[in-house]
Amino acid sequence: MAQKMITNVSIANIYKEAKYGSETISQTYMAENLEVLSKQGEWLFVRQEDGYEGWVTRGSVVEKPANWENYDFFYPNNPVAWIYQDPERQSSTVRDITILSGLPVLERKDGWVRVLLPDSTQGWVEDNPRHPVNSVEVEALINTAFRFLGIQYSWGGKSPKGFDCSGFTQTCFRLNGKQLPRDAYLQADLGVQLSNDFDSWQAGDLIYFSEHKERITHVGISLGGGDFIHSSGFVKINSMNPAHAELFDEKYSKIFAKTMRLL
Repeated sequence: MAQKMITNVSIANIYKEAKYGSETISQTYMAENLEVLSKQGEWLFVRQEDGYEGWVTRGSVVEKPANWENYDFFYPNNPVAWIYQDPERQSSTVRDITILSGLPVLERKDGWVRVLLPDSTQGWVEDNPRHPVNSVEVEALINTAFRFLGIQYSWGGKSPKGFDCSGFTQTCFRLNGKQLPRDAYLQADLGVQLSNDFDSWQAGDLIYFSEHKERITHVGISLGGGDFIHSSGFVKINSMNPAHAELFDEKYSKIFAKTMRLL
């Protein structure tokens, strides 16, 4: 049976090879379940919850506690939140946590929650919870995407600390109850293909682009009317519609590949 680990830091990089100079291909977030497939020195080859596989350092993960699932969990609503040693902002910080994670609740007190970290450390986070959902509502999906406007592009990133294009779409959908594959070319196999007329595209559709004809290289979330939100340099809004001059970028019309409806 494969060893079960969970991530013990806010965000850890997943690498293509077992060395720091290797390409960052994805990220894992605090308390994500990881399945260890092989080991090499201080590196572990793991399978993530989305099925993605890569190398992570041992120092970023711990063995999953046996009673971990027996608690109620706190899910932060802030994109990034601090965990403090005591229930006050002036206290020393223990670690930070992103909106992607959930931690066991030990106690609630005066607007604060005492949480248990994967390595058994305890700390306090302000009681501003996110409520997980199991099905996607388009309005909520778009609101989630807008919360990340301005966050920088980061190759392999899929967190509020930095997104690549498919990490952005995957995160927005995951926070709204739907798991997508990690990479844009894999996401592009899902759903029903629409016509190339942007007037037929609805909010929540996924728009795909290809700078290399052999496969999809970029993805954004449709806002309707040819507008879309995506991570390129940073999370921003562009448009395929020339009438939206302040958002229009001819580049995307040239490399447009297809639009798919998942919802």
